[in-house]
Amino acid sequence: MMQQDLTYFLTASEMPLKILAVESLILLPRLRALFPRAGIAAVTRMEYAPETVELRGLELDWTLADYRREPLPFGEDSFDLLVAAEALTEAYEPYVELMALGRLLKGTGTLLTQYRNVRFHGLLAGLRAGEFPLQEHHAWAKPEVVRLLNDTLFKEITFAPGEQEEPGQEGQSAGEAEFLELGFDNYSRDLATNIWLVKADRSTASVANLKGMYSQDTRKELARLLHRLEYGVDREASLERLRELCRQEQIFREYVEDFVQEACAHPERVLDLLRQEI
Repeated sequence: MMQQDLTYFLTASEMPLKILAVESLILLPRLRALFPRAGIAAVTRMEYAPETVELRGLELDWTLADYRREPLPFGEDSFDLLVAAEALTEAYEPYVELMALGRLLKGTGTLLTQYRNVRFHGLLAGLRAGEFPLQEHHAWAKPEVVRLLNDTLFKEITFAPGEQEEPGQEGQSAGEAEFLELGFDNYSRDLATNIWLVKADRSTASVANLKGMYSQDTRKELARLLHRLEYGVDREASLERLRELCRQEQIFREYVEDFVQEACAHPERVLDLLRQEI
């Protein structure tokens, strides 16, 4: 069985990121090693956790709370990365809880989580035998996870196998071969995967790049001016203010053009005007 954890999605960085780890105790040493300068807040309902030998000295900000029952004491748009390994598995109300967690992420932030795959051949065989061992924990299929994350305002979703059987000589394990013969789909060896890892971004890659280059106030003012130009509101004054903003904040033309594509309902209308006037 091939195994890997949620740090599969991460690349080490010296950036002073803000990270929230919710009920992800086993990953905390690895997170600190990957991000030595990050501020890491750890949330758990396990009172003993802060005193365990493995977690001492990691410079963590602890909060003892059950995120499923009570709001967490953090402001909106506070974190670059949120690691909540069991958020899908143990949620009482998945939509409500993911919405609450998502609000804690910055607009360019990322959620990492995982789930038990209901299409894993071992679970399917148990169901066929009348067994269903998951009573307190959820199992999911990929389409359900995509729908849930889209509904809770995540834009880009990436999957990677967390626990997946090694293929045999025919390119598949015996268990998945059995269900393939019964007509089951097996995209990305879904039938052989017990645990799927999930990376969900609040913004698409292109929008994340736009958001990362200038402050929120600058982007807000730029969007306001572009919308005024789009709908012909006080055109000359808006153009002059746009020129001034670009000079003041050193906003380059290519950035403005990309921003128009993402922010405006009629981008060509605005781009044509900018090409003539700026």
